[in-house]
Amino acid sequence: MEQSMSSGGPGIWRGWYWRFVGGTVVVLAVLEVAAYYLSKYSFITSGELGMFISAILVVQRAKEKRTLNTLLATILGFVINVIFQLTLGYAGTVHYGWGFFFEQNAIIGAIGILFSVVYARTQEWSNRRRDQMQAKRRQEAAARDEDSDVPQVRVHRVKKKRGRGRR
Repeated sequence: MEQSMSSGGPGIWRGWYWRFVGGTVVVLAVLEVAAYYLSKYSFITSGELGMFISAILVVQRAKEKRTLNTLLATILGFVINVIFQLTLGYAGTVHYGWGFFFEQNAIIGAIGILFSVVYARTQEWSNRRRDQMQAKRRQEAAARDEDSDVPQVRVHRVKKKRGRGRR
């Protein structure tokens, strides 16, 4: 079992951040239930917000399989949200009708998946670009250091004396 664990530590199996993704989804589900009971905040709205938050958190944490981990978190959040709508929020689901239920969940699911993929890809692109720019700066600094044969010497300047009344 220890051999199948990646170097990331416990909770990471072959690039899948199962412990962090599961914990994030469970915490957001608990917050959705709390928002529903404390302020009658609908599961449709809180589910969409929960998917966005989970995607952002997982992208920031995952180092490998970033897009897949984010998709997993988004899909798990969506499934839990639909379960909440069909159990705890059943009265609201029946009140608005099944057409509204399917339409809204299809739109929310599509937006959540699209957001998670786009955000993960943009983050990967941004990190890759940042690494390229840092490598370029290091290379330029090394070339500059090689060109100058004279060692750098600190130059101490004499502070100007200010007379009375001058500032």
